[in-house]
Amino acid sequence: MDQTVSPTVTTPITAAQHLKAGVKFTVLMIWLFVLLIPFLILEALKVRASAQIVRLWHIGARKITGIKVKVTGTPCKTLPLLLLCNHTSYLDIPVINALFTVNFIAKSEVRSWPGIGFLARCCQTIFVERRAIKSHEQIKVLRDKILPDRRLVLFAEGTSTDGGVVLPFKSSLMEFVFDENIAEVCHAQPMTVLCLKDTPDGAQPEPERVLYPWFDDTTLAFHFWRFLATSGCTVKVHFSPSRPVSEFENRKELTQWAHAGVQNGYDIILK
Repeated sequence: MDQTVSPTVTTPITAAQHLKAGVKFTVLMIWLFVLLIPFLILEALKVRASAQIVRLWHIGARKITGIKVKVTGTPCKTLPLLLLCNHTSYLDIPVINALFTVNFIAKSEVRSWPGIGFLARCCQTIFVERRAIKSHEQIKVLRDKILPDRRLVLFAEGTSTDGGVVLPFKSSLMEFVFDENIAEVCHAQPMTVLCLKDTPDGAQPEPERVLYPWFDDTTLAFHFWRFLATSGCTVKVHFSPSRPVSEFENRKELTQWAHAGVQNGYDIILK
């Protein structure tokens, strides 16, 4: 979690909202345990079908928590694929993972986060360290993960925001797709994920900057409980056109193109 702007004060949670959050959390935990046993069995057998169970869990989690998703643009069907995305919240994970099976690239600290770390490991998240000394080792891991037919999601800003702006993308972790074995078969696609406020029909869409984003000093537990206490939200996902990695000269060029694509998706969503 990273702080980008001053936190916004919210109204206290009422008793009725606490009850709503408690019911949602209980159902969510039941849904987790229902799917956990078959998932662990398939994982032990090294059957890739376990990824479908992860996706099924996220579809259920999205519905239980009240997250509605609207998709525009066309997801690239060519694999392997690197999806380059903006980032506002851990809630981006069920939004994206409910659409298709993916592997996320996350900073190593996420591994130790209570609850989230466990779920991230179940999702076969690829944990990377920011220290440059680890870059060669990390690039090898990422190469092995994306081939022959995986989708990897990289939150290219390197931090989370309140959704009000798309920060500059960091290019260092994009180097791995320029391996000659990857570049000749891999595509890249910008993807914009943005939660919108509930506004009257005909009103200009606005980003939801309080309940969905997790970027300030609010604890994860409180933020999630506060979100469960609401009726949910609407998240729009826009896929900009994809391109083969082989069309780019280097990671800097890829980074600039991806940022422009995500920014364009942001503008389309808010039209």
